[in-house]
Amino acid sequence: MPKNYVKPSMQEVFQIIDAAVKTDPEVTKGKEGVYQFNIKDEDEGTYQLIIDENGPRAVEGAEQDPQVTLTLKADNFRDLVAGNLNPTAAFMGGKLKIKGNMGLALKLQTVLNSFEF
Repeated sequence: MPKNYVKPSMQEVFQIIDAAVKTDPEVTKGKEGVYQFNIKDEDEGTYQLIIDENGPRAVEGAEQDPQVTLTLKADNFRDLVAGNLNPTAAFMGGKLKIKGNMGLALKLQTVLNSFEF
């Protein structure tokens, strides 16, 4: 990491995700649902990735009832999105907690891996 690297805030990360899924909605095809991210620690908050008939979008807060909820620390989420943290390893190691539709959670990895972060 460069010396002057500044970690993006969770709001900035989700703005990047929102822009990415709107620019290339094909990456979300077949992954319809409401994914909720409960971010813990210094950059705490609730965010959702919603993929429905209105198109994909990332929002702050809980806009809809989630089908799958992922709970993790902000740094772990940044690493997950950047491809530096394997979701399965994070789950098995207790860094990522998943509640709800596990099948939907598994589909999320291909969406997250499509971003340039």
